[in-house]
Amino acid sequence: MGLGDFLFKEKEEKYLKQIENLQNKLKKQEEEISQLKYDLEVVTQERDNRISGKQLEIFERNLKQNVESSKKYKELLISYRINPEKIQYKYKVELKYFYSGKKFQEIFNIFDEKNILLLDYLKEEDFNDIPKETKNFDEAKQRFLDFKSGKFDWEITTFINRGEKISKIYSKSKKLVTIFSDLYLEFMDDITNFDFMSLKSYGFKTPQIEEFIKKRDEYYKEYRI
Repeated sequence: MGLGDFLFKEKEEKYLKQIENLQNKLKKQEEEISQLKYDLEVVTQERDNRISGKQLEIFERNLKQNVESSKKYKELLISYRINPEKIQYKYKVELKYFYSGKKFQEIFNIFDEKNILLLDYLKEEDFNDIPKETKNFDEAKQRFLDFKSGKFDWEITTFINRGEKISKIYSKSKKLVTIFSDLYLEFMDDITNFDFMSLKSYGFKTPQIEEFIKKRDEYYKEYRI
């Protein structure tokens, strides 16, 4: 890997982490707003001598501050070209991506024989049945433990947040892959709301388009969390 590739991947990982943090903050803010609205409604309806005007003022001020913070997070997400109203999905990761390369080939083969094909279904106790003398056993196990504690590289982060690459799922249609690439659509999550019928303008027929949609939906059904 060249220096340029390394710097790009480092920047991509930081970018994805910033987006995830913003999405988590927005979600938390929206939850707090909902709770404050509920509390304010209850307090207003049940107001008696125990609830002062000052307390109501504090409720209203907190609600206003949370609404303003929520607006700020939404604007930041929009600046990343992320729709803040869009449902954010997570995706299952194939184990072959987590244990890629010759380094972990033996480990991967063992899990493959056990039909453990997804990282999401791997458990710490699954390592108990693997001979400790297996090549890179300790490193493979530690890599998994790091993952469970939230430490993993940019590639796995991308798979979790954006799914498989479009070029992999639609590999049999180079024309379609090229169209998506020209539209800057790279991962399966990017085409959640894509208007497939617009592909007619590129010469695709309805039956072909329906197959494309079916393939997308089948992927979502199997890999979305």
